Amino acid sequence: MYSRAVSKTIAIIIAVIVVIAIIAAAAMVMTPPTPSPTSPSPKPTPTTPTTPTTPPTPTPTTPTTPTTPTVIAWPIKAITLHCGWAAGGASDFVCRALALEMSEYFKQPINVINTVGASGAVGAVETIKAPADGYTWFGGASVHGTWPVLGYANISWTDFYAFLAISEPTAIYVNWDAPWKDLIDLLNAIKANPGKFRYGTPGAGSNGHIFAELVLKEAGLTGAAIHIPYTGGREAGAKLLAGEIEFASTTLGDLSDYAIAGKMRVLAILSRKDLEIKGYPLGIAPSVLKYFPNLEAWIPINPSFGIYIPRTVPKEILLRIFEAFKYAINQERFRKSLEERNMMLELHVGIDSDQVMSKVESARCWALWELKIAKRNPADFGIPRPEEWKWPPHSRAEKTQLLYPWPTEIKL
Repeated sequence: MYSRAVSKTIAIIIAVIVVIAIIAAAAMVMTPPTPSPTSPSPKPTPTTPTTPTTPPTPTPTTPTTPTTPTVIAWPIKAITLHCGWAAGGASDFVCRALALEMSEYFKQPINVINTVGASGAVGAVETIKAPADGYTWFGGASVHGTWPVLGYANISWTDFYAFLAISEPTAIYVNWDAPWKDLIDLLNAIKANPGKFRYGTPGAGSNGHIFAELVLKEAGLTGAAIHIPYTGGREAGAKLLAGEIEFASTTLGDLSDYAIAGKMRVLAILSRKDLEIKGYPLGIAPSVLKYFPNLEAWIPINPSFGIYIPRTVPKEILLRIFEAFKYAINQERFRKSLEERNMMLELHVGIDSDQVMSKVESARCWALWELKIAKRNPADFGIPRPEEWKWPPHSRAEKTQLLYPWPTEIKL
């Protein structure tokens, strides 16, 4: 009986253990195992990326670092502008008017220095001698072609890019209270008193010098008046007002403000027609052609005015200068200043500018030679007579067009 009871008890214990084991096994199936903190995470299955892991290469139209920038960091310091004539005259006026506007565009000063002498050649030589970095300019009248024949310098217009802004006729002035009311009055007085009359010009070989001598020659009075060269038209005007000379032959704009103020009278201008001068008491500056029609052939001696950059200056710098020049000539302040001096805006750049410079060279050099003012024959430099001029006029011009052509971007 005891053995049966023990057997029964053991059977119950075994049954309980089996039940507990079943429950524990079911719990383990329902609860996933917690990974060990030190166990490495399973590696993800590699996938092909849809976008590159490195930035895409920029397209050529939007480079991050351009190889040829459209705007260079120039200028980074002041610019020197050598004006070849004295303060106050037409050359000085144009240099300072352009410098004012161009310095505003550049946000750098442009210092105008009156480096006078040899009809502008002294200032031009200083410009050519300076480093070709664009920081040294020449400014004033377009007389470069005359320097070799006058013996002033071995450089010419072919050594510069000319940015021309103004054109002016040449004029003969007397004081307002002088007894000569027109050109014929003056010439008759010179004829009656040969060797007694003195006239002043902006310099030997200048447009004023040529014009006065051409008029005297046409009137049959060669050598009858004494030429006194000055360092600019403004100085000649000052001497006229002081009574040290009887008349002045200069660019019209050199002394037009004195005419407007009623201090001087314009007897003649080298122009195809009379010219109205705003504010001038007599209203009109008469053309010399009404007295001497043959002088029409010499009208090209009249100067243009502007700034001149050595042809050795790099293209990118030249383009920057052109940008500033375009800005300057379109400013209201600049144009108003020209009106106040009765100056005429006449713009030339590129091949057009070269041709203007060449025509002035031809007309002036042959006039200087025929008047026995030039030291060298223009033919020695291949300079054609005005009636024979064509483009290109000589081998120097051809060489310049090959070595230092105008950039095609420069045009108005």
